[in-house]
Amino acid sequence: MKRQSGYRSEQLRTLSGGFVRRVAVGLIAWTVFFAVWLAAVDAFIAPRAADAISSACPWRSVSAEEAGLEDTVWFEGSLERTRITMISCYAAMLTEDRTLYGEASADARGTADALAAGRGEAAGADGAVESDAAAAVSGNSADEEIALQDSTAAADGAESDGMGFNSGATHEFRSSSSSDDAIVTEALESLDESAENALFEEACSALETSPSAVRVESPRSQEQSRQMWNEIYYADGHMEYRDLQVYDFVRSLRLPAAMLVYLAGASVVVGFALSWLTRCFGSLFDAMEVLFSKRSDGPELPRELAPTARALADLRRARDDAEQAALAAEQRKNELVAYLAHDIRTPLTSIVGYLTLLAEAPDMPETQRARYAQVALDRSYRLEAMMEEFFEITRYNLSSIPIERQHFDAALLCRQVADEFYPSAQARSIDIEVRTEEPLECFADAEKVSRVLNNLLKNAVAYADGESTVVVSARREEALASDADGNRDAKSAALVVEVENQGREISPERLQAIFEKFYREDGARSTQGGGAGLGLAIAREIARAHGGELTARSVEGRTTFTLRIPA
Repeated sequence: MKRQSGYRSEQLRTLSGGFVRRVAVGLIAWTVFFAVWLAAVDAFIAPRAADAISSACPWRSVSAEEAGLEDTVWFEGSLERTRITMISCYAAMLTEDRTLYGEASADARGTADALAAGRGEAAGADGAVESDAAAAVSGNSADEEIALQDSTAAADGAESDGMGFNSGATHEFRSSSSSDDAIVTEALESLDESAENALFEEACSALETSPSAVRVESPRSQEQSRQMWNEIYYADGHMEYRDLQVYDFVRSLRLPAAMLVYLAGASVVVGFALSWLTRCFGSLFDAMEVLFSKRSDGPELPRELAPTARALADLRRARDDAEQAALAAEQRKNELVAYLAHDIRTPLTSIVGYLTLLAEAPDMPETQRARYAQVALDRSYRLEAMMEEFFEITRYNLSSIPIERQHFDAALLCRQVADEFYPSAQARSIDIEVRTEEPLECFADAEKVSRVLNNLLKNAVAYADGESTVVVSARREEALASDADGNRDAKSAALVVEVENQGREISPERLQAIFEKFYREDGARSTQGGGAGLGLAIAREIARAHGGELTARSVEGRTTFTLRIPA
């Protein structure tokens, strides 16, 4: 049982370790693959999907009255910065182009003079000013469709939010130098609002655009607006926007979708590990089927089931040994039945023959009649003994041996059993010597112990050399026994009875076989000198029923049987 438990523990460790190892390796490989795949999706697929979704969202225009941005603080500030930038670009053009300078208004020329004075005689301003002017113009007033396309392109090409799309597009008009804006701001401080508006419209006209096409910086502080809308504000107060709720909804599904894909892959990994366990159990069931069907060819178990393979090999060997033992016992039993049937026929024939003679010869002499009657009576006793052996076989095979303990004197019991064998021992000039202390109190089944002694003395007298001595000894031994906690401090008493004779030496192999059922040490067919081969087997079962043991040893012809039972 302990060995099987060790196999089970080892097998559980092997299977659990293999399962965990396969799951861990699979999850690591899947995690690496998933990370690479997710990076590729973010780099190549997600931006194109975002562009496709955002392009499907139409732009909508809101008039200045509907937008209502006149009194909005951020719009006023952004509009003021945009105006200053536009006027700075216009003043820079005036300082370089004297033809335009002559046609400009007095306010524009004053601003240009202030800018020229502030900038000095710096060289190379033509290219920078023209570049700033071109960057400031977002569309042509004569072609509104081109201006709208430019606005859309600027919004789509702005800063990305993580899926390749801008959710808060802004466009800023800046001159080539922030110092120019500062100079223009100082120059405009002397103008009133109407003059500044007129100068801004003049700058727009000079730059070939209109206030409705000039974009104003968007409010970067409105997070919700940047998340839900894509907006463009213009200097005349109107705005353009597109609804990105569908885009944001799709974008919100990125994390759940990634988690679902990862969990699906992890489930596949665990499924493969479970399929490995299933294959192992399938191989185990096939091996068990082969074991129970008693076939010799069986499936080879995988390496992970090596402990189970060893356990099954042990079970197969135990099964084969048990079958061989059962076959041997059955064979011995069949032989015994045949032997007894043959031997029963002999005394029965003698009984019938002698009784026939007595019946057919009524005038037979009295001495001869008495002799024939005695022979028939002896054969009848022998036949009765054989029938008793048959009943003994039946009782031994169909029921266990009941034990009924009582207090008795073991020394007296040994002497009584020895006296019963005195006639048969004297017939062979054998002495029976009893060595025991008196009294020898014992608590056991006296009848069963007497039966054990009877069987032992019967064998000892039958197989002892002529004119030898059979020694029966009995004693009480005290020993330390282990209690329930495993401590060897509890005293226990045992009755030890030994029966020793001098005769033929028994080999170690035969010493193991003499306690088996239907075994007869002499191997003879005739039962004239022996019984059915159950005496020692029953004696050993009686000892074990008492919680003891019956053993035998044979050294140089001296054979000793030792009975040890709790007293």
